[in-house]
Amino acid sequence: MRLTPSKAAVALAGAAALVATAAPAQAAPATVDLQLLAINDFHGRLQSPATVNGQAVGGAAQLVGLVDQLRATNPNTAFISAGDNIGASTFVSAIDNDNPTLDVLNAGGLDVSVVGNHEFDKGIDDLLHRVIPRSEFDFLGANVYRDGVRALPAYSVQELGGVTVGYVGVVTTQTGEMVSPDGIRGVEFRDPVTEANAVAAELSDGDAGNGEADVVVLLAHEGAAAENITSVEDLAGDPVFGRFIDASADIDAIFSGHTHQPYAFLAPVPGTDRTRPVIQGGEYGKMLSKVTLTVDATTGDVTAATAALLDVVGAPSNGTVAGVVNAAVANAAVLGARPLGQVTADIKRAYTDGNENRGLESPLGNFIADVQLDGTKDAGRGGAQIAFMNPGGLRTDLLYAPDGVVTYSEAFSVQPFSNDVITQTLTGAQIKQVLEEQWQPEGASRPKLHLGVSKGFSYRYVEDAPRGSHVIAGSITLNGQRISPTATYRVTSNSFLAAGGDNFTTLGQGTDRVTTGDNDLTMLTAYLAKYSPVTADQAPRSAVGPACTQSVTGTVKGALTVSSGLVCVDGATVRGAITVLPGASLIVDGGTVQGAITALFGAEVEITGATVTGAISLIGGTGAVTVTGGTIKGAVSVLSGRGGVTLDTNTVNGAALLTGNTGTAANTVAANTVKGTLVCTGNTPAPANDARPNTVKGLALGQCKGL
Repeated sequence: MRLTPSKAAVALAGAAALVATAAPAQAAPATVDLQLLAINDFHGRLQSPATVNGQAVGGAAQLVGLVDQLRATNPNTAFISAGDNIGASTFVSAIDNDNPTLDVLNAGGLDVSVVGNHEFDKGIDDLLHRVIPRSEFDFLGANVYRDGVRALPAYSVQELGGVTVGYVGVVTTQTGEMVSPDGIRGVEFRDPVTEANAVAAELSDGDAGNGEADVVVLLAHEGAAAENITSVEDLAGDPVFGRFIDASADIDAIFSGHTHQPYAFLAPVPGTDRTRPVIQGGEYGKMLSKVTLTVDATTGDVTAATAALLDVVGAPSNGTVAGVVNAAVANAAVLGARPLGQVTADIKRAYTDGNENRGLESPLGNFIADVQLDGTKDAGRGGAQIAFMNPGGLRTDLLYAPDGVVTYSEAFSVQPFSNDVITQTLTGAQIKQVLEEQWQPEGASRPKLHLGVSKGFSYRYVEDAPRGSHVIAGSITLNGQRISPTATYRVTSNSFLAAGGDNFTTLGQGTDRVTTGDNDLTMLTAYLAKYSPVTADQAPRSAVGPACTQSVTGTVKGALTVSSGLVCVDGATVRGAITVLPGASLIVDGGTVQGAITALFGAEVEITGATVTGAISLIGGTGAVTVTGGTIKGAVSVLSGRGGVTLDTNTVNGAALLTGNTGTAANTVAANTVKGTLVCTGNTPAPANDARPNTVKGLALGQCKGL
């Protein structure tokens, strides 16, 4: 329902008082209990998104059925939302522009909602001219400005049991970075706490001309991160949401959203001895937030409050809403038959003996990574360079039969989760760690989850290796260039992975996150429309490297000779020199070598994060030479190699010499501190520093002059 504007609310309250004086005298209640029921981040989950012990959780009909039950216990009930009602929705709603979700909320009697960032997915004009006119409830956005003027109402008011309740709505300032810039030109998302405080002050200043309310409720589409929800103190310490905990004392309750987290607390109100509810109900309508405010009927003061989260399980179904959902399902079946494009051959997940194997690289995983890279590579859409896709997000194959045509419902069956697509910045070292996290921790449901990766990105790995040492660092390349551990890269994934899902915790640690407003399904449909008929690249982008013929850990008392195969030194202390004989390979990952490392015509040498007390001398190598992130207390010499050289982010106490290294692979000398002379001569291609200059205390000569 649309709520009454403030002045009209005052007039209605006066009329109600006149009617009351004409009625038989009754004792007025001393207090009024207001029941506020809220959802947040519903995202068009019309059907139940989960089950518990065989019972459906959530679903629009059951959600509204629970609201109906609670309304029956208290006539002074409001049904409200903290935003993201639509957008990133499941197929049944998304296929029809989320109109079914708006219809469900209308049928369920939603009173008011703040806009979330996803309400802007299709742009502000779509919000103003389609979404809001179809909605029978108010949308608020006190901090949303267009061309310097508020674009949405800052507040609305509602009479409940003779108490005037004012709702103030604000949305996260991240919205501008999370939707397409073209759709919000001229729109500004101002500081939400400042705007909320200002509107709350106006509603509480006694001036009917700017709106008045007895009780002020803040609907904030912003929330605390998962690591900050175990206590009020954690909420207050959250770097973003903490400011809301300190919001104006004029605000009597805070309903939050955006972070999809469950919490319900009574938090201290600054400058008073009171507390107020601060609550968020998870996601997708699986929980209902319930706040009770006891209000003094004479003064309008809140004298008591409770906050609780209710699981939406075992509630009766609202018949009207069920009818809307059933109609949407039937309509989606018709619309889902709409062709999106064509494929020229099957694009499948990985299989072993006819069973899906998520531990193997799959053409479908790589294809979806290609799709998401294509949708986020432009500067205005994230500037992505690499994309990752989790195998668990692929629920069926994309098949050619019978005619290559891909329908909307078939595309949805591949990616049914409607995850956002997020681009963030990671270092090269973090990218390697992401790849290492494919080998899952002890107790995980699967020992390995092989990520799909976008075209141009490749790496080699050792399957049977110590944890954290599976991926050969020097083999990780982007468009033929080795990934540098200290350089930064723009990486795209779905929001599940970007939150650290499936134990890919490093993907939850990126910076400068942006989203286009598309979810994974809409990005796939756009790709099919743009490029059909589509032929997926079936070539693998990862390869099994040489297996470690010997693994060295702990302490080696004396010199170590690598005579054949691949020796992997993992965090060990070698109390002597290491010598690599012709044709053999060496990987040193961390630890200390108390002597020199020498290789003559070795196949491949990789030294990462190690302390070497002597010199490193690598001559005539046939494979890649990689020395990164180490401390070398002697000189470094790499001569006449043919597989490319990477000298990156090291501290070299002596000189560094690169001479006569040839071949097609790049030679990189970047971000090192060299306390002696840096000399590069006769290398093809010439060394580059990838815009990360070296610090050279001595002279920089030859091809390394200026690097």
